[in-house]
Amino acid sequence: MVLYAFAGSLTQPAPHFAAANGEGISVFRFDDEAGTLTAIGAPLRVEDASWIAAGEGGSLYATTEMPGHRQSALAALHFDAASETLRLLNVEPLGGLEACHLSLDAAGETVFAASYGGHREDGPDFGVAVMPVRADGSVAPASFLKRHEGKGPNAARQEAPHAHCVVPSPDGRFLFVADLGIDRLVAYELPGMARRPDLDAALLPGLGPRHFLFDGAGRHLYLVSELIPTVVSFRYDAATGRLEQLASLPIEPPAGGKDQPAGIALSGDGRHLYVSLRLSDDILLLAIDEATGMPHAVSRTPSGGVTPRDLKLSPSGRHLIVANQDSDRLTIFRRDAQSGALTHRNDTEVGTPMTVALAEFA
Repeated sequence: MVLYAFAGSLTQPAPHFAAANGEGISVFRFDDEAGTLTAIGAPLRVEDASWIAAGEGGSLYATTEMPGHRQSALAALHFDAASETLRLLNVEPLGGLEACHLSLDAAGETVFAASYGGHREDGPDFGVAVMPVRADGSVAPASFLKRHEGKGPNAARQEAPHAHCVVPSPDGRFLFVADLGIDRLVAYELPGMARRPDLDAALLPGLGPRHFLFDGAGRHLYLVSELIPTVVSFRYDAATGRLEQLASLPIEPPAGGKDQPAGIALSGDGRHLYVSLRLSDDILLLAIDEATGMPHAVSRTPSGGVTPRDLKLSPSGRHLIVANQDSDRLTIFRRDAQSGALTHRNDTEVGTPMTVALAEFA
């Protein structure tokens, strides 16, 4: 098996971002023993690829923007491991603005998309889209579009709904959406996308939930919030789809400083959680109690650059790759399997990296 890394970058200025030094989607061969990235060919020009999700058989999906940032779209791509080439299959509109997250169902037959939205009144503003995948890996037009309703107490950031992360439950029965604008994990039942408000998880007003993930056993969910920096843990009941909040752990900023959480990653053994912190430019390490599933903060490590946005662990758990957005750099850390501690290993230049996806191919 060969491990590849796909890095998406900002190619043109967007409402929230001043810098745009990227060239699209860059492909790297990743040596998980040495912790090095080797570039393969030239980047594929995909405008403002802020999130990439890897499927099976070389399928990749990336958020992108239509000209003028009037609507976001989903780009379907295929990576041929034999020739090590990446090609664009097709692009379909997402019906929203500023798409920021993607996930796939277990079968790779559906892509779920979240769009932050809420910045324009002259364009579509759906926050959630469901995109069927065709047999050749391309995507069909959206089969479902939804805009949440409501707002939160933070007038500057919660004036409207802002879907920020969309993930199906491990058993594939439900879909949860973290909506930063309404302080809620919004629940849907799959496959029909019926709303299930009885399964919603309401969060502290003003928290601003950003990203979340399930652990490998499907028993816990971990969420990081952006507006009030916090890690929230839940117990997930697979039989009912209900989420029970276990703990809310404030992220303490450095003395005299500020934090703005962005990405979240969980080690394969479920023992260590990593959160990228913009403003302070740190990676926060949390240890998870194996009996209770509750996390506690352990240490901080400088991210190796400025504005760490996304971060991904290699499948082996040996390394963590951090996309340092405003220093045009991917930083690779060695991870200690026992303590979870990070040690800087290498850096690779990528213009305005927004996201990283890893995939193994025979």
